Amino acid sequence: MSRHQGVYNMLRHGDYNDDDYEDADDYNQQDDDDQYGDHNFTISELEVINNLCEIFQLDFTRKQIIDALYETDGDHDAAFEYLSNKIKKSQKQQQPQKSQPAKKQQQLIQAVKVEELPQQLPQLVKQQNSTDKSKNQFHIEYNVDEFNSPYPSIKYKNVVQSNPSTSIVILGHVDTGKSTLTGRLLQVFKALDDKELRKNQKDAKNLGKESSALAYATDMTKEEKEKGVTMDMAYKTVVIGGRQYNLLDSPGHQDFAPYLIAGAAQADYAILVVDTTKNAFENSIKSGMLREKLQLISAMLIKEIVVAMNKMDQIDWDQKQFDVAKDYIKVSAAKLGYNQKQIKFIPISAFQGINIQNKHNIQWYQGETLVQEILNLPPLKRANDKPLRFTILNRFHQNEGKLRGTCLLGKLHSGQLEKNINYVILPQGIFCEVKEVERQSVEGDIVEIKIKTLVDSEFQNIHIGSVLSQIEHHVPVANRLVCQLSTLELQTPIIKGSQYLMHLGAQKIGVVVKKLNHTYNEDAQTIKKKFPRAIVSNEYAEVELECDDQICVETHSNLEQLSRIILREKFNIVAIGKVIIINVNLNKLKQGKIIHEQQI
Repeated sequence: MSRHQGVYNMLRHGDYNDDDYEDADDYNQQDDDDQYGDHNFTISELEVINNLCEIFQLDFTRKQIIDALYETDGDHDAAFEYLSNKIKKSQKQQQPQKSQPAKKQQQLIQAVKVEELPQQLPQLVKQQNSTDKSKNQFHIEYNVDEFNSPYPSIKYKNVVQSNPSTSIVILGHVDTGKSTLTGRLLQVFKALDDKELRKNQKDAKNLGKESSALAYATDMTKEEKEKGVTMDMAYKTVVIGGRQYNLLDSPGHQDFAPYLIAGAAQADYAILVVDTTKNAFENSIKSGMLREKLQLISAMLIKEIVVAMNKMDQIDWDQKQFDVAKDYIKVSAAKLGYNQKQIKFIPISAFQGINIQNKHNIQWYQGETLVQEILNLPPLKRANDKPLRFTILNRFHQNEGKLRGTCLLGKLHSGQLEKNINYVILPQGIFCEVKEVERQSVEGDIVEIKIKTLVDSEFQNIHIGSVLSQIEHHVPVANRLVCQLSTLELQTPIIKGSQYLMHLGAQKIGVVVKKLNHTYNEDAQTIKKKFPRAIVSNEYAEVELECDDQICVETHSNLEQLSRIILREKFNIVAIGKVIIINVNLNKLKQGKIIHEQQI
């Protein structure tokens, strides 16, 4: 399985083990100046020493700094004293210079002791702009007011003017033909060559699943091929007319819902694949799977849906059955706020390739083909003057390809990636330098970046859903959220103390309901009841949630993609919503675990 097809294998069971990544065992590449990589000196430690040197106008190389840390076993005060003594010794041999009072030096050193900083929150160290050197020191900045304020406008050095990128999630329940349709689209878009197709046909024949050859374009693992079930989120990029399309083939089985949710969180549009054969369609209604897929699309605030009414060849292109399925979906989508212009229905046969690219002679259907509807989806307008938000979907080492070394794959939500710039990865608080970007990228792109080699402990601590952002305009990290929710069919009401699994972007975490602020009337704006004792099915409400651990989050007014939430209980979606206020409860913040859905 390639890294693109394995983007979401880190989500399985909520564990992030080494085997979940596609590390190359023989990878030994390091930067030339990283010869002390075996010593666990973090980038933040080096930042401390560098800035102390700037305070006293001392000029040390990175190697000298690492030497000092090595000689002093990582003790910052001792390392600084070690460097200062070296400079003083050098000055004595040359012309003596005045130095600052020792007492003042010690005060400055004490002000930036990293080991005394709180470990529960990200170690975001900033330097104040001041001509007074006594004030020019490190400090933790954790400004909740700033987190809830409108984004500042950022001026980037080289604004990228690139063709728009559109991400489309292809979803549906088990055996609707999602992966076959994805493979067919890749073939039409010239992203699946004849050699690969012949190999897939051979594999399918050997497994007695000849009809699955196209699906193997994305179902690439041995287990997926043998079981005939998509278990992971597969990602493929195609370029048509200069416009980039990211196709995300998602799992349909409930057991792999976290993969589906993580993929849908990256999407601008959705293709909902429906099995129109009578028994299969009725089963999708009874099981609630079709309704859940529509709810998920709505939760991700996807504005337009293309419904691929698949397997029409198996019912002889029966218009009556097509209309029955269409009417049910239209009514269900309308309950979620979709109008007729936002949802298109196209009869297709993914297996036979009918009505995919070329029009089929269907007397009762005069609409567009599936490919034409995809090309008609307008690119979303995005601002490129906002702070950088890059959601990490995978991390890996690679020895071949355009980028070689330590790499990250992610979705660029806002801002612009720049080479040779230091960023911070949150919520872990890992500093890293971007060395190369796969291609010129704009908001909406899914792209690879090469970063400067990290020590292994930092690399292993990067999780799916972590966010790379600028140090001075970092993504908010919090554990207390005020959210507006829309509840679905509830088995039990939501009350104070209720526990759920929350999905936010590509992250998932356990949450507890701390407050029920009020319910809304049907307009979802005017307050119906303050401080209700419970929230029941199909209600709009405002609640306060407390997370089991810190999480990267944005207010809905600043960035939709990192504010959309889904609350799940076992296998059921109980509510969808958005974050409107970010807060932090320092007293309750602890080093918690991500709760597995099995534990809820």
